[in-house]
Amino acid sequence: MAHNILISTFLLLVFSIVATAQPSDLEVNISMDADFSQDDLSEMLSAVIEQNGSSQFFRISAENQSSGIMRNNSVTFVIRSEKFGTILTAEQTSSGFFSLNPGGQITFSNLSISDISNLEIKGEPDFNLLISSNGRKLIQNLRRGYLITDDRYTLDVILVQNIMDEREEISRSSVSFETTLDERELAIEADREVVAELIGLNVSKEAPEFAWSGDQGRPYRLVIVDLDRAQNANNLFSERFESEHSEDDIRDEQAGVVLDVVANETRYQIPDRFAGLFEPGKTYAWQVQTTKKTVEDSSVQSYTNRLEFTAFYPIEGEVRELLIKLFGEEKTEQFIEDELLLDQIVIDGETYSKRDALLYLREMADKMELNKLKIAS
Repeated sequence: MAHNILISTFLLLVFSIVATAQPSDLEVNISMDADFSQDDLSEMLSAVIEQNGSSQFFRISAENQSSGIMRNNSVTFVIRSEKFGTILTAEQTSSGFFSLNPGGQITFSNLSISDISNLEIKGEPDFNLLISSNGRKLIQNLRRGYLITDDRYTLDVILVQNIMDEREEISRSSVSFETTLDERELAIEADREVVAELIGLNVSKEAPEFAWSGDQGRPYRLVIVDLDRAQNANNLFSERFESEHSEDDIRDEQAGVVLDVVANETRYQIPDRFAGLFEPGKTYAWQVQTTKKTVEDSSVQSYTNRLEFTAFYPIEGEVRELLIKLFGEEKTEQFIEDELLLDQIVIDGETYSKRDALLYLREMADKMELNKLKIAS
């Protein structure tokens, strides 16, 4: 009898070992969605916090590769970065504990179940969320539209087995992605139409307007420099942009600062009282700068390219407009580079004063409008 009891006990132990999966037989994996980019960072964090599955940013899967049952499992999810440390931790509550039968699988899209097979689950998975102070700062700054900087983010998923109120880690997986400061965010695009108009600025007309791309309501600083007067234009621009703007110092004729103003929109119309600042025959340069914040609460500067234009005498301005009408803008710019618009103008071998040339060009333009004249390219 004793012998039979020992054999039965031995068989029971063997059966128990076979029927229980070992941690090495459990595999958990996490991967980012193929279309994920750093522009999705804010939305991904919101999806985790709100625990919704509007878009898939990452995928978690767990599989029991053994012949035994793995009972009472849950997942813990962590997002961290090199700059912010641990951003948030999502720990599954007792709701949604799952037991994986042999070959059983469970898949999460973000933190919502998207697929299951061969398992038992108790309710819908729910997560306790812990957001660090650095995590709150990051999330808040992303929502404000602050710039993403160079960093490395890591998503950790930990598969846990819950036995008698004890939580034992049995498997984990991580995936990382890097973010960089987008250099395009540091460039402001000048309005091309305005740039073209400034190149042929006619000082007899109303004061010019400057325009550029950007966010409305953001302060932009516009600096215009007289290149004929400034000793070192590069240094002058740098000094201006590095110093704090003052309404009492918007002009410095001796240094060559024509105007240094702040606009709260993406354009600036020179006031009529300053229309006479631009002198015929002089060349000017202008540049726009603004300050942007990053998610780390640091500041970076954005600029337009530095652009130049020459102010024309009234007659030169009209001559230029007529030349564009007759020959096109590209050809006209070539005329200007070849110093066509000097005190005297040569047309078809004949030398004309500017005023006589203006009359001649007007006549050609009128004939062209009446289809009585064609310009050979």
